[in-house]
Amino acid sequence: MRKNLIKKIDGIEQCVNLVELELYDNKIQKIENLNHLQNLIILDLAFNVIKEITPGTLDGLVNLEKVFFSANKIKKIQGLEKLVNLQVLDIGDNRIRKIENIDTLVNLKELHLAKNKI
Repeated sequence: MRKNLIKKIDGIEQCVNLVELELYDNKIQKIENLNHLQNLIILDLAFNVIKEITPGTLDGLVNLEKVFFSANKIKKIQGLEKLVNLQVLDIGDNRIRKIENIDTLVNLKELHLAKNKI
């Protein structure tokens, strides 16, 4: 769902079997209403206006393998501790100053951090 000017993640409560969610290139400001998507493997929220990954908002997504948060306004890597199956984390082109809070991501194979303030 690209360039739909979506501002809020809403209305997907019944999509419990969803394995891939692409909402890149919209106007989403906050990550919310996703914890029920326990089968989700790929989450793409790149090119939005997200400022933070609030702790707890992704805790239910334990099967996530790929997450794309590039080109947002995120200042800190946080809220990913429970994503133990995560293999790809793209958080490039944000406002991150320090690499932190990724020590629990034991299956991480790719970490994209280009164009940050590190």
